[in-house]
Amino acid sequence: MLRLKLLALLTCLFCVVADEYEEDLSVAGYHPDAPPTIILTPGTPGPLDVSEGSDLVSRCSVLENEPFTFKWIRRLPDGSAQILSQNYVLSLYQVTHQDIEYPIYCQATRSADGQIFEELLDIRVDQQYTVNIRPLTAEVIVGKPYEIECEVSPRPDTPVSYRWYHAGRAVGDNAVLRIPSLAYPDIGAYICRAEWTPRQSRTGPIAANTTVEINLALTREMGIEMVPPPGNVMVTLPGETRELHCEFHHLRGSQGVQWFFNEQPLEFHPTLNLSGNVHRIDRMRVSIVILRGVEKSHAGAYECRVNGDIRQTNVIVRDEDVLQINPSSDTVDEGFAVEFHCQTSGSGRPSNRDMLWFYRPFRDGPMIPLDTTSPTGFRRQDDPYALHTSFISKQYARKSDEGEYICRLGPNEAVAKLFVRQISNYDVFITPPIIRVRAYQPIQIECYTQETSGRPSSVVPTHRIDRPIVGFISTPIGENRLQISHPTGLGAEYNGTRVECYTEHPGKPASAIIVIESACPQGYRRCRSGQCIPAGRFCDGQYDCIDQSDEDPLYCKACDPISKPCEEYNGRAPHKKHYMIHWECDGEDDCGNGFDESRCPDKAVARCDGSTFTCDRGSRRIPLAYVCDKERDCVSGEDENNCATPVIQSSPTYRYTTRPGRQVILQCRVTGRPIPRVIWRFNWGCLLDEGGRFRVHSVVENCDSPMPTVVSTLTITGVQNGDDGIYNCEALAGATRAMSADYFVMLE
Repeated sequence: MLRLKLLALLTCLFCVVADEYEEDLSVAGYHPDAPPTIILTPGTPGPLDVSEGSDLVSRCSVLENEPFTFKWIRRLPDGSAQILSQNYVLSLYQVTHQDIEYPIYCQATRSADGQIFEELLDIRVDQQYTVNIRPLTAEVIVGKPYEIECEVSPRPDTPVSYRWYHAGRAVGDNAVLRIPSLAYPDIGAYICRAEWTPRQSRTGPIAANTTVEINLALTREMGIEMVPPPGNVMVTLPGETRELHCEFHHLRGSQGVQWFFNEQPLEFHPTLNLSGNVHRIDRMRVSIVILRGVEKSHAGAYECRVNGDIRQTNVIVRDEDVLQINPSSDTVDEGFAVEFHCQTSGSGRPSNRDMLWFYRPFRDGPMIPLDTTSPTGFRRQDDPYALHTSFISKQYARKSDEGEYICRLGPNEAVAKLFVRQISNYDVFITPPIIRVRAYQPIQIECYTQETSGRPSSVVPTHRIDRPIVGFISTPIGENRLQISHPTGLGAEYNGTRVECYTEHPGKPASAIIVIESACPQGYRRCRSGQCIPAGRFCDGQYDCIDQSDEDPLYCKACDPISKPCEEYNGRAPHKKHYMIHWECDGEDDCGNGFDESRCPDKAVARCDGSTFTCDRGSRRIPLAYVCDKERDCVSGEDENNCATPVIQSSPTYRYTTRPGRQVILQCRVTGRPIPRVIWRFNWGCLLDEGGRFRVHSVVENCDSPMPTVVSTLTITGVQNGDDGIYNCEALAGATRAMSADYFVMLE
């Protein structure tokens, strides 16, 4: 019915001329569709300036003499409304920037027709500025330049003027105060006054002061040798004992030495030695002033004069309480406990009762007293026996606890920072996932974490072993990485031991298996029965193992680092199936078709030693493999002379951490006689892809020397998962061998 009446009225109105229509409206003073006039008190007119941290109460009313109902809402980005009040009064306590992140409206609903009208409460939170001074120079050193900078945070939108004061006088008018050469008079308090006028200010310029104290570190040595003007500085605390040494070398005896304190003769100074704690000792080459039980009155300029030669030391006595918070910065996960303690030194009196704690959020909020009475907040628990220390702690940290925690004692304060990580899922990775070692060979495994999202993690994993074993050592080697090692290794009975890494957070753990392989002597291979025979007897057409497994086709196909298969060469089939790798290019046809003498990868080695050895008597030449094989092949036995067991030099590093797709280069240096042949092993077996991604290159240095050096390099390109593990270089020289220490390649 209401809609029909309005339409009828509109139809009638459109029947009159424009002048009459306007006159009718002016006479009526009211139009049914005209919105009411909503008044916000305060808030009309806007914007309404509110100080951060203060309380706000606003009332909503309508000028028209009609009944309305009211409520306050916050309009959210998805279009929904959050109800803040069900009546005409809005109350906001401790207003922050978050309170005005989304607009706040008063909704006035007309009782006659249910139509809703809204009025925006235009709140503008007064920007809270802080003025801070930060050092630009890391250390306070007398005679060196020193710089400090005054900062306003957040940065104002208009220019800022600065003025620096020290010792009651202006010393600078820029944001950065630079002292070209720090001297004793420069030590002390500096005040920075910053002033600016915000662009939309209603109250005019803003000015704020902050103070910093430039202090030298306490002098560690009890005594100090005085130097020519402007002298050096000794910083001490009350009650300490200090010595000032005036050294001289052109006098014999101290009769010509004069001491002054603040330009007055030391012995006659009216106040320096009232307590009798200042003593002077004279010797042939030095005169010493001893301050026993330093007092505040002992601070000043000390000077010794020797025949016009002047030496000076400026003594600074710190009598204020020195505050320190530990830890100065802490990072915890949500839900974990956190604790700070503030300690003071220097006064010798119980002072934790005088300490005050404050909190300041990182988001440029104001510094407020820390509430230590809430059962769910920080608690202050000072110990009656630790009179110089105050403790605050919270059992379960939350993200909202992030910020600065300030401890104050008189004019001094110390600041600690707390960072709280929100709970995330952390996946654990382990490298290598399978580690193959021999009995009692050192073991090393590493595990690391990252967030499931792929972002870097700062959580160090922990580990557990699936059986009771003594000797494992866990060492954090990064902010998210743990090394697990067993320096002496394990016996064969621990084969199959599982190491698991995990975190206390949600996420996937990871585990590695330790495979302990039975070992034969170097140069031997194990038969299926456990019998060890020389590797060269495997797959040679004759049964040597008791169980005949040395001729098993599966064993013959298995890779062995020190033997290679004979292949067809020049259309001729080989007579043997395998040959030893150090028989390659030794001057003797071991395959029977010349195959092992046709491929000489270590040409540099061949150029040094050649492929044969010539005996001293006669012209008999023997294969190089016969040299130093512990059998005399030359008549006089010279082929067994000057033999030297290979020695592998220590590497500067044995741990290599890399990522998939990158390159790793391992190198070993070997000496021996005859020149050793070097091979590389992976987990005691063959390289995964030798000649492809895995390439070995060996060269000989100093061929003409009595003991040449073989430099062998293993390059792994395009590292993949599964390439992580233990690598070794093995040197073969005649009948002797040497094995390097383990090279650990780990993935990250």
